[in-house]
Amino acid sequence: MTALLEQFKAVARILLYLMLAFLVIQLWQDPSGSAQATMDFIGGIGSFFASLFDKIGEFVGGLGGPDTPTPTSTP
Repeated sequence: MTALLEQFKAVARILLYLMLAFLVIQLWQDPSGSAQATMDFIGGIGSFFASLFDKIGEFVGGLGGPDTPTPTSTP
């Protein structure tokens, strides 16, 4: 079992190094395009979390039950 875990760690380390090498090469070849892609990625993550917080807020607000009507006074 430990040998399998060690092999998995080695494969994960190799994949990490390959991904880092790919990112460095892409940055070297097209710095402005890489910057734009990074900003788009970060913006997408930000909009996801903004939407998530809005949905959670709606959910928590709906837990209180229906709005109780305000009493009206008759003259």
